[in-house]
Amino acid sequence: MYPHIHIGSLEISTWRLAALGSAVICWVLFLIRSKKLGYPFYTIFPWLLFALPVGTLGAHLFNKLIPALAGSSYSSSYSFSGLTVIGSIISILIYSLLYIKYVMKTTFMPLMDAVAFTFPLSVLLGRIGCLLAGCCYGRTVPESISASLLSAFTLPLDFYMPSSEARQAYHDMPLNTLVWNLPLLFMIEAFVILVITEALYHKREKWNLHPGTVFASAGAMYSGGRFFLEFMRKDEMVGNTIFNAWQLATLVLFLFFSLWLCFSLYSRHQNLLHNKEVFK
Repeated sequence: MYPHIHIGSLEISTWRLAALGSAVICWVLFLIRSKKLGYPFYTIFPWLLFALPVGTLGAHLFNKLIPALAGSSYSSSYSFSGLTVIGSIISILIYSLLYIKYVMKTTFMPLMDAVAFTFPLSVLLGRIGCLLAGCCYGRTVPESISASLLSAFTLPLDFYMPSSEARQAYHDMPLNTLVWNLPLLFMIEAFVILVITEALYHKREKWNLHPGTVFASAGAMYSGGRFFLEFMRKDEMVGNTIFNAWQLATLVLFLFFSLWLCFSLYSRHQNLLHNKEVFK
């Protein structure tokens, strides 16, 4: 594990490098797609460029908001760095809606379908940084699992640097203790969503998908899948519930994207009925 890269006296966070690298790769791929779709570079590039500080600001704001809402059920010293993904999603989604409507002055839904693949791709690449930094870590693995094929999704504690959050959380346990490799599970989920999202996008016209269906599907799959994966995280629960703050946040996202998806599917159904009436 390499939480930092040292160049002389300069210390660079691998998590930040992974996050920046994933953003740049997504930018390049989407700029190529947007050019094919006929969107002008001078409006698309500023949208992508300013999304980076907007997402960062939203992430930090969200990290402050959740502990305040959770109250005394979370200790004041607890790290909320993992909530940055959720905070970034919410802030960038709101920013994109305003930018596309008032700056680009174009329709929101088709453009969001085109950019939908960057949603899981950024998670897939960015979680590499979480793995290297040791900021996302799972629960201890039962002995029955440690000897099975599922052990491929685990990590020993000595994988993590002594200063990492993972080692600090398990400081009183043997170094050969196995914990769930949470970033890897997130990466596998993101890869599956990426494949499905791209398949939906390329079939959107053939299947007469209503604009917005692809992005809503990606959001619903991500938030729904992450909700269940969060049960493998070592974390404090909110109040007397069995859920952590991540799960409550992703549950809200899942409901939002599910409603969006239901609306898109209903609109598709109505369009199909209308087309049948026209061609009678």
